[in-house]
Amino acid sequence: MNQIHAMRVFVRVAETESFRRAAQQLAVSNALVTRSIATLEAHLKTRLINRTTRNLALTEAGTRYLEGCRGLLEELDRLENGLAHTQTEPGGTLRLVACGAVVLQSLTPLLDSFRRLYPKVRVRLTLTEQNVDLLEEGYDVGIVNRLGASGHELVERPLGEDSLVVCASPAYLAEHGEPRTPEQLMQHALIALPGEEHDPSSHFTGPDNSTGEIKLKPVYTVNSVSMVRLGALAGMGVAILPRQLIADDLAAGTLRRVMQDHRVDDPDLSVSLIYPNRQFLPAKTRAFVDHALEHFRLGLVQARGEHSLGELATQISAPTAASTATPVAAPTALPQALGGESRNSLHAPRDA
Repeated sequence: MNQIHAMRVFVRVAETESFRRAAQQLAVSNALVTRSIATLEAHLKTRLINRTTRNLALTEAGTRYLEGCRGLLEELDRLENGLAHTQTEPGGTLRLVACGAVVLQSLTPLLDSFRRLYPKVRVRLTLTEQNVDLLEEGYDVGIVNRLGASGHELVERPLGEDSLVVCASPAYLAEHGEPRTPEQLMQHALIALPGEEHDPSSHFTGPDNSTGEIKLKPVYTVNSVSMVRLGALAGMGVAILPRQLIADDLAAGTLRRVMQDHRVDDPDLSVSLIYPNRQFLPAKTRAFVDHALEHFRLGLVQARGEHSLGELATQISAPTAASTATPVAAPTALPQALGGESRNSLHAPRDA
């Protein structure tokens, strides 16, 4: 028995004082109304309606039950309408997590422009250096460059790429000299993330396309890439950091890039947007995903003005295979079309 449906039929019969009129208003047959009331009374083991050939009247139990049904059905309708509203108009709290080496400076203009468009959405941003299981930890959206969960339940959308640079403060280099090869780098004080959170090996490609790997033995480790940057600024040693994180420092001269003829190879620097692969996403999640993709697409347009808008939109907004029936790929599988100059494009335009 569909008890909710039977309750709605009962309320309509009680309000119209007629099985026939209730059937007309509900667009069902008289037999269905009669059967619904009989089934409901059998379920409750109580007579709700006294029937005669000319009229009907509620029993004492029927009157009490009618009051309860009205309150329950009104609350149910209110709940369903509220849920439907959240599916069409963004509102509520958006739980967003950003982790890894995602550039914090790029998040502020993104969230500011999103809040201006959707003022009813409250944003709860969590920053972490740890791998994240989006579903297990209850987040709506993640902006990450390494995944802590994978499988059919996540959709991944690429946002762009960054690159790593070796850097140090001018004061440190003046005192200790400038490393020019990976082997010389091993002789310097290194600042890095802990080994359990970051591969302790660094892979370099030299000017002749030769590749090499060195095992880092840092003198100072800290589980925050921002703190690694501050250590480098303080002259504590040499650090390998995302270019976008230290772009302003390099421009101001407070950090200097060293080993410029060597490229640091790190697949973790591809940045992706991930969110649950569900048929009915809340409007707040859909709105943020669409806004973030457009926001970073405009950043690519600004950084690579020679490309057409349509070409860049195709590069950044197409879902990866993770959005269909295959597991979420690691960010290394992002389209190579986002390479080159777009490695420095994680800052979106200020007027986005």
